[in-house]
Amino acid sequence: MFFNKKGQDDKPEVVFLNTEIYSCSDDNCKGWMRKDFASDDLKCPLCGNDTTEEMRELPQIL
Repeated sequence: MFFNKKGQDDKPEVVFLNTEIYSCSDDNCKGWMRKDFASDDLKCPLCGNDTTEEMRELPQIL
């Protein structure tokens, strides 16, 4: 049998960056969005409540 190991070592390294996000202010909701993709009204995309600005370490978007 032949097993191809090509590609196992070629996985790109995941880079984590401190990213500004808007997180839902409701404790029961887990909604959040990156600042770059936030809506104009800054409402939670899941429940519609207000959001607060936070920093999280997230993978870099290429």
